[in-house]
Amino acid sequence: MNDLIIRSYKSSNNQEIKDLYKLASVESEIGFRDGPWYKDFDNMENFYMDKGDFLVGVIDNKIVAMIGLEKSLVTVGHIRRMRVHPEYRRRGYAQALLKELEDRAVKKGFTELRLRTSTLQIMAQRLYEKNGYSKMKTKKEFYSEGPFEVIWYRKLL
Repeated sequence: MNDLIIRSYKSSNNQEIKDLYKLASVESEIGFRDGPWYKDFDNMENFYMDKGDFLVGVIDNKIVAMIGLEKSLVTVGHIRRMRVHPEYRRRGYAQALLKELEDRAVKKGFTELRLRTSTLQIMAQRLYEKNGYSKMKTKKEFYSEGPFEVIWYRKLL
């Protein structure tokens, strides 16, 4: 994993992260459906960078992984848009991005992180649980863009 460079998003990365998100979603259990729920990609600086963060994992000048941190409450952040290129999965890149994002979240004053994933994404659930995230007690929720049951997780930092 020594070849992965983790850094903050730059506006010049916008199309590359959109493409990665689509590809990684298509190659996942949930697939990809375009729609207005992707509006954050059109305003990354305001959505993530002003109050949270957005990290990319780069190998040979190619973005192969990404993860976002949105500020949702004063000291609570929401992890979003975690994706790894299908050809680069199972190499520890998601783990490295998650750890770096958590470290940055602490430095920014966050005391809790939350995220949601679908019940279909077993690998994602294992990653989060391995890293100390626990399921939150919530009512069942379904994404408006598809029939995906959502699991909410949280971790105190």
